[in-house]
Amino acid sequence: GTESPPTLPTLATLLFLSAGITKRRTYPRGEIYFRAAACTGALYHIDLYLVCGELPELPAGVYHFGPHDFSLRCVRTGDYRGVLAEATGNDHAVLHAPVNIICTSTYWRNAWKYQARAYRHCFWDAGTLIANFLATAAGLSLPTQVIGGFVDATVNQLLDLDTDREVALAVLP
Repeated sequence: GTESPPTLPTLATLLFLSAGITKRRTYPRGEIYFRAAACTGALYHIDLYLVCGELPELPAGVYHFGPHDFSLRCVRTGDYRGVLAEATGNDHAVLHAPVNIICTSTYWRNAWKYQARAYRHCFWDAGTLIANFLATAAGLSLPTQVIGGFVDATVNQLLDLDTDREVALAVLP
């Protein structure tokens, strides 16, 4: 069956403890942001998107999570869980989860510094963020799993990604 939908405050907790800015430090040359999940070189190239059905406080749609202003920006309206489920081989959890979180990497944010190692860092840093996500979901008694197998082109297109700059890495129903 379908899981009961998480509330907006529950989603906020999940996003904050997975990818949110937990501390800001001001220096003479500017401000440095520290996030819940460590990232190579503090370059924070892992982003989160939500694909959700209708929730009590959030219309069905595809959203990008902006940690700097702690907001969700609508990429497209409507329930696209079916498209996402088809891209994951009709995964039952993806189709029936009220919310699917998708991790992406904007690899240029890391590649300018780490060059050929950036590919490895995509998955290393996503893994760190996913570990926080799984721990937070467990603490909130939210069932979830990690899906790494999907049709890349379909998921990237659903999120409206420019694949010369950013690609999907994992789906978390």
